[in-house]
Amino acid sequence: MIVGVVVEVRLLGPVELVVDGVPATPGGPRPRAVLAVLAASGGAPVSADRLAEAVYSDTGRPAARATVQVHVHHLRQSLGAHGTALRHGPGGYQLAGVRADVRAVEDAIGRARAADQARDLQAAAAGYRQALELWRGAFCSDLPDHVALDPARRLYAEMRWEALEARIATDLRAGGAPGLVRELEGLVAEQPLRERFWGQLMVALYQEGRQSEALDRYRQARQVLADQAGVDPGPALRELERAVLAHAGTATLLRVAAPGAEPTGRPMLTWVDGTGRARRRDLPVSGRLVIGRDEGADVALRHDGAVSRRHAEISQEAGVPMLTDLGSSNGTFHNGERVGDPVRLAAGDLVRCGDTVLAVTSGVSVSPIDGTTRS
Repeated sequence: MIVGVVVEVRLLGPVELVVDGVPATPGGPRPRAVLAVLAASGGAPVSADRLAEAVYSDTGRPAARATVQVHVHHLRQSLGAHGTALRHGPGGYQLAGVRADVRAVEDAIGRARAADQARDLQAAAAGYRQALELWRGAFCSDLPDHVALDPARRLYAEMRWEALEARIATDLRAGGAPGLVRELEGLVAEQPLRERFWGQLMVALYQEGRQSEALDRYRQARQVLADQAGVDPGPALRELERAVLAHAGTATLLRVAAPGAEPTGRPMLTWVDGTGRARRRDLPVSGRLVIGRDEGADVALRHDGAVSRRHAEISQEAGVPMLTDLGSSNGTFHNGERVGDPVRLAAGDLVRCGDTVLAVTSGVSVSPIDGTTRS
């Protein structure tokens, strides 16, 4: 249970509701879907039409508004004395004042990223582990047929892989950890197209003095990528092979294998919009990318009333993406810290504008949204 919170919603696994420390999860997939959609919105209102489509997205037929109202009424009853947290206004239904595990994950990753960038390996590793422990399974795993939840499911799955890569990177930089090679062997079997795990496995083996095995894993990765995706290893993995062959120092290998050090595709923003659809936008290579509620914004978050019309922007400075707050009313947050001066963005970072979280994801062999392979 999250300390100090009277209403907690858990979405990273089966949907669960805890009220005043007591389990109060509503029965049946419809009420749980209502709870999931409202909690995942981060406090932003959800229109009745969108709720109707999402709650019955396993059937392909949206429910009547009256039916949705019945499910909302039952959910309000499940909240007991905190039923007023579920409100209805001009923008739709809103679940306010509750704590969702997805937000706790974002906060923990944000703290870990900040510690990582400050080179506090102990705090970074602790933050990543804290975040990863909150995952009990896939996002809303007990609602697998509700396709409206699929974009968020893929977003949080990708967020988990990014956090796991970052946690392993801290272990490698600290000199390794017991069982790390065995863990990575399992991860490359589970995620064979995720090149970062192959690279980290090579580094872990190299740290143990097993150079020939590290090279064997490179050859295995090359074969798997060719057979399953029809691609060659990306530049980072190729550079890692050269470093192993040259008996380079461990510091060189760690730099090459670090998450986001040399992504196999262009870094991008990934978020879920007001319709529940996943959106992606490449970070700019020139010019500026504006985030805001204005419909003319490059990343238009029109569904989120806590976002200013021109909230924040991302620009390139000397080839480095920089995040700047544009004087927004509610602030822009980078890894949980309010943005003052412009801050540098890197793969794995989390940006929050209003109630919307945008993940900076690195290019990988398989896209977290549509499953397409890179060319």
